[in-house]
Amino acid sequence: MSQTVKDFITDSYQLVSSSSPTVPLYGNDMSKGVQILNLLLSSYSASALNLTIAKHISFTLPIAVQELTFGAPTYVPTPDVTEGRLANLQNIWLLLQGVTYPLIIENRNTFFQSYKFDPQVGLPRFAIVTNEINLTRIRFYPAASQVYSVEAYGKFEIGPLTENDDMSVVPDYYQMYLQFAVAKRLAAYKGRSQAWSELNEKLLQEYEDEIRSASSMNLNIETQEESYLNGRWRVVSGV
Repeated sequence: MSQTVKDFITDSYQLVSSSSPTVPLYGNDMSKGVQILNLLLSSYSASALNLTIAKHISFTLPIAVQELTFGAPTYVPTPDVTEGRLANLQNIWLLLQGVTYPLIIENRNTFFQSYKFDPQVGLPRFAIVTNEINLTRIRFYPAASQVYSVEAYGKFEIGPLTENDDMSVVPDYYQMYLQFAVAKRLAAYKGRSQAWSELNEKLLQEYEDEIRSASSMNLNIETQEESYLNGRWRVVSGV
């Protein structure tokens, strides 16, 4: 059985000697610990480097729709895809009648600085990602001339968690790093910075190196020389 968030936070306090198994937390200690945990998880979704787990999702791209939103199911208005805010898109492709059409993940600045026929519909070739505070938007260019099934692989923001949740949302090896990361910030919050020892810092760095080595991130810089007018690709694909 996975550890509860409540027990996880209690253990984090013990790392900086502000609690013990027989002494309960005081005041808002628990709520502050949960808040710090959620802030850390949210901050990791900025670059996604410290998020180790990516997942494969499927969704539908309707006819002539240029953009879909990704976010938590609790966000209002409800996003088009409710898997959580997309932190890092690694691969995305279309499926139609057994044929796979990979999309090019294009830089947003490059896309909007290029000439294009905006109302173009046809076989989508580009996916342009825009990050917002609570949502991620993917612009598909050109818009689809028919309904496609879309497959994507990427990292999504984790949380928010409550003290009554459990830590099964992250793998066991990740929890050890997160335990120390939360404890370091709790030490500062409790005015116990001196309790954060050199050994704790060394262990934190070791755990961080381990999780980053498990992070599937493509850091290659690639350029694509394809026209945004899309004519050639429509002819090649027959769409």
